[in-house]
Amino acid sequence: MGKLQRMAKVPENWLLVAAFAFVIAGSSITQDASFWILIAFVTFIGVFGRKAWAAIKKGLDGRRDKIQGELDEAQRLREEAQGVLAEYERKRREAEDEARQMIEQAKLDAERHANDAKRALEETMRRREEAAMQRIQQAETDALREVRETAASLAVAATAELIRENLDESRADAMIENSIQELSEKLH
Repeated sequence: MGKLQRMAKVPENWLLVAAFAFVIAGSSITQDASFWILIAFVTFIGVFGRKAWAAIKKGLDGRRDKIQGELDEAQRLREEAQGVLAEYERKRREAEDEARQMIEQAKLDAERHANDAKRALEETMRRREEAAMQRIQQAETDALREVRETAASLAVAATAELIRENLDESRADAMIENSIQELSEKLH
């Protein structure tokens, strides 16, 4: 009974049974060639249709698996590309931050250097001014000394000339002595 049940589950067997039933019945339909072509076609489809369907299904399943694999690979590549993009974006932001810090540091350095240069220039100008003031004071001192020396020389010469013209010898000697003493007191 188990073998008969298994045979009953196979559709090709039913087609063969139906074909034999028509042949045995001897119907007038069985005399027509188109009927036999139909029976042969149905039998062919019944016998080989399962195998053809299995091959077609296997091909479609293979194609589906291949397409699914390609989709999975594309998804993996997309996620990888997004990860790489995120990494490059992070690196770009870090580079921008670093550049911004470098610019700020350069501005601070430039400002510090400018302030240092300004202080150095002010110090140099102050020292030059002091040196110029010292030279001016020295020149004034030298000029005053020369004027005094020249005035003293002229006064002595003029006094000597006046004395020679107007004084006698004894009085002249006394005046010269007084003048020399006064002059030496004033000069020292």
